[in-house]
Amino acid sequence: MPDPESDFRLDPRYVAGLAAFNRGDYQLAIAAFKAVIASYGQRREGLKAHLHLIKAYAHTHQWQEAIDLCQLLARSPLPPIRAWAQKHLPALERYMDEEPTSPHLVFVAAKASNPPMELRQVPRIYLWLSQGATLLLIAWLLQGVIAVILSEVNEQLGVLQGWEGLMAWFLVGCLGLGLLSGGSWLWSWRLSACYGLRPVSPGELEEYSPETVMLLGRLPWSWWQPRPQVACLMTAAPVIFSYGRWQRRIIVSEGLLRSLSREELLALMATEIAQLRLGLNTLVTPLVLLLQLPYDVYYWCSRWGDRHAPPYSRQWQQRLLRGTVYGLCALLSQGSYLLFRGLELLCFWSNQLRQYYSDRQAAALVGNPNTLVMAWLRLMEVTATAVRAQGEIGASLESLRLLLPLNPTQAALWGDQPLDWPVLLQWDTAHPLRYWFRLTSSHRPLGLRLQALMTYARQWRLDPLLSLPSASSPRCQRAWQQLAPFWGAIAGLVVALILTGIGQLALWLGPVAFPLWWLADGLTLARGFIAIGIGLGLLLRFNAYYPLRQPQTYTLSQLLHYPSALPLDSITVELKGRLCAAKGLRNALGQHLWLETDHGLFLLRCWHRAWGPIWPILEPAYLKTLSGRSLVIRGWFRRGTLPFVEVQEWHSPDHQRKRLWAAPYWAIATATLWILYGIMTLLGWI
Repeated sequence: MPDPESDFRLDPRYVAGLAAFNRGDYQLAIAAFKAVIASYGQRREGLKAHLHLIKAYAHTHQWQEAIDLCQLLARSPLPPIRAWAQKHLPALERYMDEEPTSPHLVFVAAKASNPPMELRQVPRIYLWLSQGATLLLIAWLLQGVIAVILSEVNEQLGVLQGWEGLMAWFLVGCLGLGLLSGGSWLWSWRLSACYGLRPVSPGELEEYSPETVMLLGRLPWSWWQPRPQVACLMTAAPVIFSYGRWQRRIIVSEGLLRSLSREELLALMATEIAQLRLGLNTLVTPLVLLLQLPYDVYYWCSRWGDRHAPPYSRQWQQRLLRGTVYGLCALLSQGSYLLFRGLELLCFWSNQLRQYYSDRQAAALVGNPNTLVMAWLRLMEVTATAVRAQGEIGASLESLRLLLPLNPTQAALWGDQPLDWPVLLQWDTAHPLRYWFRLTSSHRPLGLRLQALMTYARQWRLDPLLSLPSASSPRCQRAWQQLAPFWGAIAGLVVALILTGIGQLALWLGPVAFPLWWLADGLTLARGFIAIGIGLGLLLRFNAYYPLRQPQTYTLSQLLHYPSALPLDSITVELKGRLCAAKGLRNALGQHLWLETDHGLFLLRCWHRAWGPIWPILEPAYLKTLSGRSLVIRGWFRRGTLPFVEVQEWHSPDHQRKRLWAAPYWAIATATLWILYGIMTLLGWI
């Protein structure tokens, strides 16, 4: 696993200033931020120190100093900094008025001193139903795997055919009992081996957040509700999750403890305490533990393969041997990664429901929902900082994604720039296709979670930290086109059913309708026409996905401005920034590509003209050469749960290299393959 200290790359004075700011020592924070500004000026580190210095001035009521510094930033040539300053300068000048509710103007922290609040009991039947459905799906998939294995082995095991379902449930039961009894030990062993897990004493925890220690002491504990232990991972990535039933642990990372204030840490700890006390992570935590196996295979095979990556020497024996090892490692690592991402989908529904109940109970434990919102905003900022420092999400955040409070990829995108939060949250809460997008979302939409917390705040007669938009759904005229492959599949199924009915009628009529008997094979017709419908649906939206327009430069806030945006609303963009990419086989499918710009981070997706998504496997040195260098990107912005830029071309001014990508051609090829598969199925060739 990665070196636990390798991602601490910030200026020590900046880290010391943040630590002082978080614990309330604002005078020391002011001195540290001033020292950073003196060294870095208007560069990135200096600008970040400017923003925190304004907040420190506001905490100490040095309003004139804060206003002067904000006026200086309002003249900055960088649009995000200038927009931030212009947005918050009027609030500073009106400091005697009512406290502002902008989520980025966090001068007055949301206090967590309120006593625990009472919430009406909400039945958790939907959570149990989702977990039962997840187990049924796992057993069904396992039954299919067993059936394939039995069909391939010798005839001696043929007597077991027909018992696949019972065998699958027996394996699921044994695995479940094993994980429930020894899951805590396995988690502790893995975290100790990979991340240097160490215990956190109550005294040390009290230094970071006395309120958390008070909360743990106030709650009743028993043999049925044992008190959880707190442990720490030696990594700067902001990690917090919990596991265990009888041996409970709340895991935090060193980076999280260093970055959050006392109240913010209390809010996140309350979320994990709520999950443990309500048993919300009973299913998700063991499944994520199982997912660590394919992820570890992906990680270690990638490292082993990188040792044998091209270029090779001229000796053909060595080239053959190392090339074979590299190819096997590439195949095994990327296959394991795809298996990891595919199995993650099984937990999405249950994980989203789990977060609804945990957010609700955590707000009640803390007594102020605003504190939990502040913790999430700070967590986004820290995640974005970690991604910029490492150049990628990192193994700890990626492998533990489902257990984290926020999706780390989304948190990194939202966390380092001013955003129009009302419009952003309206996309989550009122978009006509929001339920479709949730099918591929690992976490509950942030807009729904914030909306619920602000509702609790109003019920408890607290001033909401956010002013959320109304829940009216905007018009989305092209929703049918976005779902064209789905409607094509439905149309194909309808055609197959009609033709199957005609075939059954032909069988009933006998020799008179002999030429139509072949239509009675409903399964073959369904496979063929559904595939053809999907392919035609992909072709129907091709022109919308890849328009020929002149690219323009946008900020992420501008790109996210439309509350009814769809992925096919392809905005042609041109971005300039520094490429952040994982090197070697860890990025063999192009899954870890980021562009760090003056307007924030952007997620990239690339498709090579000749080899498609496997281009980093065949050219492992290419990303290593470009990583960290400036790039000019042209492509199409896709608005989804995780917005990204589909790259059309890029060039590096440093190397005078230009590369064209072939996303439109791959889209046409994919649609054509669907149609060909359907036709060949109908002809009986498959």
